[in-house]
Amino acid sequence: MRKGIVSALMITLLLLPGCGEREERLEEGFQALRKAVTAAESIRFNAALTADRGRTVEEYALAVSYDGSQTTLQVLAPETLAGITATALRGQTAVAYDGAVLGAGPLDQEGLSPMSAIPVILDAMASAYVELLWWDGDQAAARLYVGESSVATLWLDGDTFTPLAGEISSNGKTVITCRFENWQLS
Repeated sequence: MRKGIVSALMITLLLLPGCGEREERLEEGFQALRKAVTAAESIRFNAALTADRGRTVEEYALAVSYDGSQTTLQVLAPETLAGITATALRGQTAVAYDGAVLGAGPLDQEGLSPMSAIPVILDAMASAYVELLWWDGDQAAARLYVGESSVATLWLDGDTFTPLAGEISSNGKTVITCRFENWQLS
């Protein structure tokens, strides 16, 4: 019996250094993403975004372009809104639209809307307080504070730390989910 306990403890001790290296890689990878997002002259990607209002759910396909001071979102879908462009200045959650209002009503008491969610997530990647980093299978994950009662959770490729998906929860309820595609930094 004693030999079994000692053997189990020895195996655990042998595995601990590997865990430390993996956690260190997680921290370094996330910090590298933060530096890259902060230093980027431009970020371009597509986002499939879902906004849950409780009684209704809105879905958008967006082409996103960030140039360091503003985020431009072009609606690709739904077809009835395709081509509409929204622009948000860095650090602002309000979005100015080119002649139309689309899903602009707030999803929470902090004023989060479907069109302001992407700028909020980009700002969170760059500078929000990190509550938790962890491995979710082969993906890295981060939980970030984005408001008084809101958190953003990001899932990143475990090798490259490229953003894959994100969500924003307000008062414990997920109000925004999105998938990122064709992520490009320059």
